[in-house]
Amino acid sequence: MNSDKIKQEFLRIKALGYLANVKTDFNDGAAGNTFETHLGVKENNLKEADFDNFEVKTKKTYLNSKSPISLFTLKPTYPPDGDSYMRNNWGVPDSRYPNVLRFSTSLYAHRWSVVYKKFKYRVDVDRKESRVYIVRADLNENILDRTIYWTFDDIHKGAKKLENLFLVEADMKVINGRHHFHYTNATVYIDYIGNENFIDLIEQGLIRYDNRLGVYGPTMPHAGTPHNHGGGFRLDKKLIGKLYNNVIEIT
Repeated sequence: MNSDKIKQEFLRIKALGYLANVKTDFNDGAAGNTFETHLGVKENNLKEADFDNFEVKTKKTYLNSKSPISLFTLKPTYPPDGDSYMRNNWGVPDSRYPNVLRFSTSLYAHRWSVVYKKFKYRVDVDRKESRVYIVRADLNENILDRTIYWTFDDIHKGAKKLENLFLVEADMKVINGRHHFHYTNATVYIDYIGNENFIDLIEQGLIRYDNRLGVYGPTMPHAGTPHNHGGGFRLDKKLIGKLYNNVIEIT
């Protein structure tokens, strides 16, 4: 691990100013893809870290968004195709493409989420079974389904790529009709301690789970077909330091 190297690389890319989007402008991950291209990272969905033992993530400050940071995506341990189970059993017809079901939620362990005004959902940490369940209930909180779960072991395996994290903040402006990104600040997180407290943070409702089982929109390739944007565990930026022993700010 070389934190000096990644700091130098960030400052080099920051000095380049606004960089042209390497993706299409409707691509949700374009700011991250553009930074990683200049960092020399090939686009991938690997479970390993992106660059020199660092997982690289981008926060889009130009959206003035308070959205939490996606730590990693992870399909349920059970059933084997848990995403399809949720879409087919819990989904609702898409408003534009009613023949396709969608299921998009943000779920917490400390409270219920009312989804589509029909049911309540939450995540449930079961210490005895070493599992994290998604629980479905009626509006009176009578349990209807407790099928979906992750084992603690699988969650820790999913978090393995977070051993060292590099979080980059990006501004955006349109130049000649195309999105350009400028990378302004970064935070280096070193010495991951998540195996000690990741489950605790889920239980406290600080780490949430987002389902993103949607549909490709009319302006996108494959319009009207199911799209799995990848359900994952997310945490507010100001709390990410709870997963690490050392935090370094770069400006």
